[in-house]
Amino acid sequence: MRKLIIFLLVNTLSAVVAGQVLINLQLPPSGLTVKNQLWNFSIINTGADNINVKVEIILRDVSNNQQVLTGTSKIFALPKGIKQVQYADVMPVVYNVNNSNYGVDGNPDGFLPVGVFSICFNVIEFTSDISETAAEECETIEIEPISPPMLVTPADSEHIEMTRPFFTWTPPVPFNLFSSLLYDWVLVEVQATQTGAVAVQQNFPALSQSNLSVTSFQYPLSSPELDTGKLYAWQVTAKNNSSAIGKSEVWTFKVSKFRSDTSTYQRTGYYSKLSKENNPAYAVCEGIVRYEYVNEINDSTATLKLYDLSSANNIELTPDDNKPVLKFGQNFLKWDLTNAAGMINKHLYLLELKNSKNESWYMKFEYRQPNQ
Repeated sequence: MRKLIIFLLVNTLSAVVAGQVLINLQLPPSGLTVKNQLWNFSIINTGADNINVKVEIILRDVSNNQQVLTGTSKIFALPKGIKQVQYADVMPVVYNVNNSNYGVDGNPDGFLPVGVFSICFNVIEFTSDISETAAEECETIEIEPISPPMLVTPADSEHIEMTRPFFTWTPPVPFNLFSSLLYDWVLVEVQATQTGAVAVQQNFPALSQSNLSVTSFQYPLSSPELDTGKLYAWQVTAKNNSSAIGKSEVWTFKVSKFRSDTSTYQRTGYYSKLSKENNPAYAVCEGIVRYEYVNEINDSTATLKLYDLSSANNIELTPDDNKPVLKFGQNFLKWDLTNAAGMINKHLYLLELKNSKNESWYMKFEYRQPNQ
């Protein structure tokens, strides 16, 4: 009986001690991106004396309960009453990265991992050589990238002539936050009474693709061509470690009927300028590829190569007449591929021009067979 009374007294005293300290979290509701933003809370000491404490933070992934990051403050004095804790009060903070799969920035002032996490704050009290947890508070937080993925092509509300378009976007930033970045891409048809955003939420996808590792997607030959005149909407979701970290805006586009009048194209005199960057822009060429190249090194000739981007392995083609004659300065050139072997109607191709300095210049185009 005496032992039972002692046990109850000890537990009662422990409850009283634990009840002397309360922690009130004041995390920002949005825009939480860097570690020092975590150290914003107030601690209430309801006891009669000042005490010494330190605060430990534990970050866990909500989806799998894996511990990702811990941070421990220095020991600091907690006076009676309320103390509004600032980052300067807890420095220096010691961080430990518990899971390398999340690509956590090791810098004490660096970025937090992106995703949905449970974060617990433990206030640890020190009395002589004894330490014990005096208060604990947990909260679920969502850490978003500074910028979600951004769509590039087809442009919003654009009318395009490709029935199997080439889609491109940019990654979320800062890019170095992510260790395992993948993308989910979705395309839906927009009904007459819908916006693009509503259509993406409600309509069954016309086509979707999961776990893309690159920031582009070629509409496949195995899928039916998109219908001319219909309105389509598309969106990209970025994921890190299988958890969604950000969604792009929803953009829409229409597929217009292709104009097969080659003389119209000849009259316009439109030439696509070659670029050193393998960028996502493209042209539509019917039989003849027209391109502009600025010959700054006064080469007399160059070498052209073609890659079929719509094929499974980006097959390389080498049609005849692939060594254009050049003059110094600006060149407007044509390459007639009408009868070239390997050219397939409505495939997307990459043209590469290589000069004597071994520099590569690029242009993307969709090839159309004349009168088809």
